[in-house]
Amino acid sequence: MTATAAETPSVPGPTTERLDPAALHSGEPFTVLYGPGVGDVFVDSAYQVCVLEQALWRLLRAEGFERIVFSSLDHPVYFRDRASRDLSRRAPARAAAASRAPDRRTMRHPQLRGPLDGLLVRDFTPRAGPEPHPAPPPLGGSGGGAAPPAPSTGISDPFGVMTLTGYLRQSRHRTAVVFSQAEEILHHTRAARQLAGAMERWAHHGDDRNLWILVFRKATLDDVAEFLRVRGSFPFLETFVNDQRAAPGRGGTFRVGHPEAAELERLIHTVRLRQDLRIADWVELDPIVKAMAAHPGKALTWQSRLARLARQGGTLSRDTVRQWLGTVPADGRTPWERLESMPGMGMLLEHFEQLRAETEAAAELRALGRATGAEPPALHLVFTGNPGTGKTTVARLVGEMYQDLGLLSRGHFVEAQMSDLVAGYVGQTAQLTNATVDRALDGVLFIDEAYGLSDQRDGFGDEAIQTLLKRMEDDRGRLVVIVAGYPGKMKEFLAANPGLAGRFPLDNILEFPDYAPGTLQAILERRLAERGLLLAEGTADRLREIVAEMYRTRNPDFANAREMRTLADAVAKQWARRVRRDVGEPVTAEDIPDAYRAYLPRPAPDPAALLAELDDYVGLGPVREVLENLANRLRMRQEFRKRGPLLPPHMLFTGPPGTGKTTVARLIGALFRDLGLLRKGHVIEATKADLVASYVGQTAPLVCKAVQDALDGVLFIDEAYSLVRDTKGHGGFGAEAIDTLIREMEHWRGRLVVIAAGYPRDMDELLAFNPGMPSRFTERVPFPEYSMADLVEILSRMAAAEGYTLAEGVPERAARWLRAARLADPAAFGNARTVRGLLGSMEGRMAARYARGEATGPELRADDVPPPPPVHRHEGL
Repeated sequence: MTATAAETPSVPGPTTERLDPAALHSGEPFTVLYGPGVGDVFVDSAYQVCVLEQALWRLLRAEGFERIVFSSLDHPVYFRDRASRDLSRRAPARAAAASRAPDRRTMRHPQLRGPLDGLLVRDFTPRAGPEPHPAPPPLGGSGGGAAPPAPSTGISDPFGVMTLTGYLRQSRHRTAVVFSQAEEILHHTRAARQLAGAMERWAHHGDDRNLWILVFRKATLDDVAEFLRVRGSFPFLETFVNDQRAAPGRGGTFRVGHPEAAELERLIHTVRLRQDLRIADWVELDPIVKAMAAHPGKALTWQSRLARLARQGGTLSRDTVRQWLGTVPADGRTPWERLESMPGMGMLLEHFEQLRAETEAAAELRALGRATGAEPPALHLVFTGNPGTGKTTVARLVGEMYQDLGLLSRGHFVEAQMSDLVAGYVGQTAQLTNATVDRALDGVLFIDEAYGLSDQRDGFGDEAIQTLLKRMEDDRGRLVVIVAGYPGKMKEFLAANPGLAGRFPLDNILEFPDYAPGTLQAILERRLAERGLLLAEGTADRLREIVAEMYRTRNPDFANAREMRTLADAVAKQWARRVRRDVGEPVTAEDIPDAYRAYLPRPAPDPAALLAELDDYVGLGPVREVLENLANRLRMRQEFRKRGPLLPPHMLFTGPPGTGKTTVARLIGALFRDLGLLRKGHVIEATKADLVASYVGQTAPLVCKAVQDALDGVLFIDEAYSLVRDTKGHGGFGAEAIDTLIREMEHWRGRLVVIAAGYPRDMDELLAFNPGMPSRFTERVPFPEYSMADLVEILSRMAAAEGYTLAEGVPERAARWLRAARLADPAAFGNARTVRGLLGSMEGRMAARYARGEATGPELRADDVPPPPPVHRHEGL
């Protein structure tokens, strides 16, 4: 009697999590299996250890397939069970009639067609072939479920193709054909043309109740596609795989991954029961299983380790697993406890505690049969913060916490660099990104400085983003993506693609603030202690002062804990150089490198010595008065040990051109540095052209760049009033420059001195333009117009600097020239600049005398002073 569906009922059987029944019901003509688990062993729910072929047979049988036919390179047609073989035989009555019929080579009735069309094959009965892959070493029990195949007679490749496709076309019995060695069959078959044609016909005209499965021993679907491209003989299958790559998740392909925690626990119990493996502490079993699952690997590898441990009489413990994995000893705390112990993580802990509460409540509702259709919570995260604030550490904990909540089955951690996501050639980026995502499935994919993807010009970063977005949607529940980086750049990254904001909701953007000075100090001292160093009395206080100043003057890229590790390592090197073998010596203040001593408070300087350089400049009495007052205030604060630094003031320099404003601005940077008000004291000069752009959106970045360049020093803006001169007309961006400058001045108080210079009336106009300006510029330094005596003195000093002396009568004649120049054009008179121009004219006339042989030394004579310019007096002036 022919076997029917009733005789081979579909009943639930042993299952394994790595083979999803949904993969068999995609509606696609083929199912392509691939992945690192294809060549692995499986431990099913009945604690049976088997290879993929056995596990796949059980799954197909459980899903209602009555006839399951396998094909390998050596055995084109074979079976793993008697029922499938019997369903492939002819009915007994027809077989008896055929034995009495004359020897015919074609079927008796033209309407009858079989797998070989009208050709009649006499007495052909396919038999079971040998095991295509040897079963794993037994663990005390058989794989179970499917009888081992019997030897078979060999048939040709073309005949095998016709037989298999014939089975697929038959609708009486639900049939699955499995190519268990797809690469070998496709590469070596002698019927490539027939097989390619059969695949195409099956795809277009096949029975959707039956299924054709191809098992590739390739790690990724991209590897499968590359194999088919190189082989080139199966265009339809190649197109099919490429279509699946372009639309992951649509069905037709399935990645067989590494074992998850439940399967690994079954493997441990299998070895324990059958090979007497001992467990050191049953309380540790759950963390042991989680640790194993968090490090993707084959069950074969774990089976070998466990079996060897059992043979050696060892016990399974957390230390044993850590030794296998090469990881550092854990502290035994849960991920929640470790997160709680990290400094500055209160807001983050609150976020994850809220997620835990929602997850536990949803589980209780499902148990009661309520809210079964509720949307799962969003799991993808954005971490914003400076380097060294714990983003990577917390990302690792997220995997463990999500696994603990049942949101991820493995919870392992994969950190991706740009090179793991972006390739250098067209078409390769999607492959690279997909391969990286495949490695992270059931765990966490962490991308630090993710804006590197959107910052690429003429690159393939956008292709990586699009691929990543697709996988985040298609693999929901199996993938958590965490992107991290600086706050401002991450905001730009999320705005670079509309799909990113939808994947990373606002509530999942978590900020990692910079560590406070006390926390940084603790990290520093812990690092020194780890290196075995002791601190001498008072050294910790000096280090505390350094850390506090490093924190106060930190840049946007301040590396927090990394900075402390770098400081500790630098101190240790200096200490080792000093003590050599006398390691009992503690660390003292002299072991602090010079680069870090700059952060220590400076002793209050003597104002007279500090301001002595100003005495070399003419007419700078008001400037000296302001700076002397600042020096006295600093000395008083240090004397009375006032808390809090004295912040350097922003300043206005008002006066006509050529009165020394630029020169003094350069000097103030050095003076403020010596006063301890600025750490560097360098001076960045800027004009309107450096701060105001010609297009919308470009001005603010220009101002911010100038401020960043000037941090810990002076930003000097000459003719600052020109910033607002264009705002009265259409299209001026000076107002944006002023607004941005005020915001930056407030943000970087104590680390930036802005000096704005210009004519007094023009500077009043600047202050009136924005109400925030007057309160920012608290020190106004007037640079009065030079008197004639000052101008002559400046001429004398300039001449001396060039190696010249002034003869008798030169000062008087030069004074008359300068007075006339000022009267002739007051607006254009440049004070010291005009004096320098006069000196150049005098040098030219002296050169003429030298050419005539009349100059006998470096002395400028009265006749070298040119005639004074004419003064045009107008009525009313």
